[in-house]
Amino acid sequence: MTDLNFLQILLITAWAFWGIIDALSWNVGMNGAILACLFTGVVVGNPTYGLIVGGTLQMTQLGAGTYGGASIPNITSSGMITTALGAVTGADPVTFAASIGIALAALFTQLDILARFSNTVFQHIADKYVETGNTKGIELMNHLGIIPWGLSRGLPVFFLLLFGEGLVNTLMSIIPQWLMDGFKLAGGLLPVVGFAILLRYLPVQKKPQYVILGFVLSAYMGVPVLGVSLIGLVAALLVFQNATAAPATAGVSLESKGDDDYEE
Repeated sequence: MTDLNFLQILLITAWAFWGIIDALSWNVGMNGAILACLFTGVVVGNPTYGLIVGGTLQMTQLGAGTYGGASIPNITSSGMITTALGAVTGADPVTFAASIGIALAALFTQLDILARFSNTVFQHIADKYVETGNTKGIELMNHLGIIPWGLSRGLPVFFLLLFGEGLVNTLMSIIPQWLMDGFKLAGGLLPVVGFAILLRYLPVQKKPQYVILGFVLSAYMGVPVLGVSLIGLVAALLVFQNATAAPATAGVSLESKGDDDYEE
């Protein structure tokens, strides 16, 4: 057993269970790795550890998303496990996230696929209810359909935290060392790939000054990431205000011109 008590395990499991439901419905951010790991860190008494683990894992999936039937590594559940076990054992958060966290996230992809297949059982029953016009039955099947999704996240979190680091080490011993080394390497490379994907979608060529400013602040002036982000937020607000003010000004000018023509 770890130093986690049963209430802590239940709270973390409940968040993992409901996080994926939130991602598929309201999407207020509960399934995000940073927020989920922060919550886990608060539960185990080390929120800083949770932020570091969540941020490290989130960086591996910048620019990535799951669409349609695609499944990506489950960094949320793995991050919560990594945060809880790493905080109580005192492991380095970045190293622990880049090794155990990445490995578990890859393994949990299979559970995501299993949840999708299991969910189709309820949907096929709902199809039969459609034929008979049973709206209550359709509603019930759609509600029951959330169970496989929640269990695919909640069960691994619950059992890995319940049995502690020993079970994690057993699972990790099954994975060849060369594959573990690959996970560590991927953990270092994926953030770079994620940033590159994001830069392709951003108007870098139109506004290169902001990229240069961020680089100078971080590389030469030693401003932390939060500070650079806040400066970027100010720049974004200025650009937004200028963009929204321009049409309003143009409208006023046209209205004034129309009044002048009317007077003539």
